[in-house]
Formats: sequence, structure tokens, C-alpha cells
Amino acid sequence: MSDAGLAGARALAENTVKIAEQFGTAEWEADSACHGWRVHDLVGHMAFFFNFIADPDLVFPPNPSGMSERLNDAAVRERADLPHEQILDYYREQSAAGLATLAALQGEELRNNTLEMLDLGTYRLHQLSDAVSFDHLVHLTSDLLAPFGPISHGDVDVAAAIDPAIDWMVSGLPQMCGEAVAAALTSPVALRLTGATERTFVLARGGEGVTVTETGDVPENIVTTQATDFLRWGTTRSAWRSGVDVSGDRKTVAAVLDAINIV
Repeated sequence: MSDAGLAGARALAENTVKIAEQFGTAEWEADSACHGWRVHDLVGHMAFFFNFIADPDLVFPPNPSGMSERLNDAAVRERADLPHEQILDYYREQSAAGLATLAALQGEELRNNTLEMLDLGTYRLHQLSDAVSFDHLVHLTSDLLAPFGPISHGDVDVAAAIDPAIDWMVSGLPQMCGEAVAAALTSPVALRLTGATERTFVLARGGEGVTVTETGDVPENIVTTQATDFLRWGTTRSAWRSGVDVSGDRKTVAAVLDAINIV
């Protein structure tokens, strides 16, 4: 699905530029729904992600925590005082360079090489396009645009990015919160996504952690949710209880969903 991730990343980068080109000073300075970040900071963060992908010699800001979220905060602080137009130029430049790199990473010689991403886990290089689709889609729909964010105008191509974004989430879940989810999995739980995409995954214990599969029998414990709602509650931006239907053992399901926290 990483080729789809590249298509999604391209579509969302185009969306981002079109939306940001309409900002006035008040919109750049508005607080986004991403805690502690203005709209200016959010666009700078998305640009930094492309910068990380495109430039192997990029010098990261100090990050003694070793956590990806703190690295993102530090990168935002480094660019907080740049003029707004410069942040938009930074986004234009880095998104172009990052998309070119993502395309190269789909090639046979590179696609299956691995990359350690701090506390997020280890991934194959072709999956970075899924990561960008996920990061942009969540930030645009949940942190920037209304009804959750401060910006009332702008279109996002959800259809182009939803499947690669979900692919990133289900590949990351065992590495980001797998230990906690596995501890709660007294029996398997199915995650049934509807709406923007129709897919079903089964979460089960496997080895010392959790497995996420998209084939096989569906267990009795089933969580049904809109795929776009999963983007929100799966990243703890909203409470899962307001966005899911549960069948089966609700106590087991609740413990599993409480443990999910995808970055």
C-alpha cells in the first residue's frame, strides 16, 4: 500500500499549500487543536517531517528524552519565530524534496531497508509514505480544519490518504503500544472500519506482544467505528466511547481500546 501512501502524501501536500496560501496573520497565529501549537507551528511540523525524509544530513535539535513527540516539539520551537511566509516557503521546498525522496524509496533497491524511528519502532523505508499520509491527514482533519481546528476553509482529499494512513496505524500499533494492548487482550478483538474505507482487522496476542491481521475469522468481540473517527480516538484526540459500537465482551474491548495510543 506504500504506492498509495505516496499518492496520498502528494494529494495532502497539495491540499496543505492551497489552504495555507489563504491564511492571514490571524489564522497563522491561531491556536491549532494540537496542544501547544499554533497553525504556524503545525505547518512547520509537517514541513519538518518532509525535511527529515529528504535530508539524511539534517541536524536534529537536542532531544534527551529520545521520544519522537519531544523531537517534534523541539523542531517546532526552532522555527517558531520565522516569518509566516518563510514557514510556507519551507513547507513548499521540503514537501517537494520529501515527495521526490518518497518516490525513490519505493524502488526495489531501497524499499525494504529499515529505519529506526525513536520510540515509534522500526519500519521499512517504503512505509514512510504511509507515515506522511497519516501525519498529514490527522493534522489537517483533526488539528487544523473545523470543526476541530480553527480554520474554516479548505478541502482535504481524505479518500486518497485514508487507506495508507490506516496502514501506518495498524503497522505501528504493535510497536507503539503493543505491550499494553497485549496485556488487555484476554481474547481477540476485531476492529471494523466503515465509511471512508471498509476494512476489518483482528487484534490478538502473539509472541510477547500483539498481532494485527486483516484476514481470517472475525472473533465475537467486535468494535465498529468510522475510519475517520479511528484517526481521532486511535491517536487519543477524542474518547473512543463516543465514536464506536461494541459487540461482545465490553469489559475486554474497553481495556483494549483504552490501551491504544498511536503516534
